[in-house]
Amino acid sequence: MDYVQTMQSFVRVARLGSFTVAASQLGLSRALVSRHIAHLEARLSVRLLNRSTRYVSLTPEGDAYLGRCERLLSEIEALEGSVAQERLSAKGTIKVHAPKTFGSLVLTDAVIAFSKAQPGIRLSLILGDFTFRPHDFAEQGFDLGIRVSPLRDSALIARKIGSVESVLCASPRYIKREGAPRDVAELADRPCLAHLNLAPNDRIWTFQGPKGARSIDVSGPIYSNSAFALRKAALAGAGIAVLPDYCVRRELADGSLIRLLPQYRLAPRPILVVRPRSTYMTEKVQLFVDFLVAWFKRRDAAEA
Repeated sequence: MDYVQTMQSFVRVARLGSFTVAASQLGLSRALVSRHIAHLEARLSVRLLNRSTRYVSLTPEGDAYLGRCERLLSEIEALEGSVAQERLSAKGTIKVHAPKTFGSLVLTDAVIAFSKAQPGIRLSLILGDFTFRPHDFAEQGFDLGIRVSPLRDSALIARKIGSVESVLCASPRYIKREGAPRDVAELADRPCLAHLNLAPNDRIWTFQGPKGARSIDVSGPIYSNSAFALRKAALAGAGIAVLPDYCVRRELADGSLIRLLPQYRLAPRPILVVRPRSTYMTEKVQLFVDFLVAWFKRRDAAEA
């Protein structure tokens, strides 16, 4: 049972002389407030209140305990207020690394929104495509890293803040020249544009379809760790690509890229905030992470 809420119930009943009125002011049921008091008395092994059908009064022990409760609750309220004020007035710099495409097309919007909400905090957003190692944080001064792929390094702590859907697609030029595949098995013999660093084996694409999971070993003329580069290659008709939906939303809408085999779905990739296990998360960094969790939740709800 919540000990603070139990004390709050006791103080309110003692001051108002009524379980019913106290329960109403606290937004609780009368039965719950009564259980709070009973739990408190059992814990202390002392009667705190005299009860009758007409009134409630303090015992001598209850009167002494009341003053101590009020002082303690006042200190708790002041402590919470000071922490809340620290969050509102947080200052300093947060240095964040993120993948170039995701950072440019998605994360920058979250950073702009956070900057407006927390003008005292400066965000240093560094975009680049490489896999984080624990020593990169210390050597380059990063507070956080953003990944759009599963975490493999156990020396890092990860918190999921969202997910990314991927789309199998090609340009009308490619489809006119080669034809659209009718089954994922055909991808093994098609020129495919593979993204590096997305999986232990970058050239194996795994789909969920009508007959369950199917993994295809693909090959092709161009590999890259940049979704921007692979999108450009796909638009030029160089082959079939798997690209994050945020990267090709406009192209799918205007027809410059065509979604292929929509009955097959690629597993969503997690969006992770990562940091070394050995580091302490400061207040300003925790504030930013909490903001990202809420921001991506709103974004996913709006797109659902």
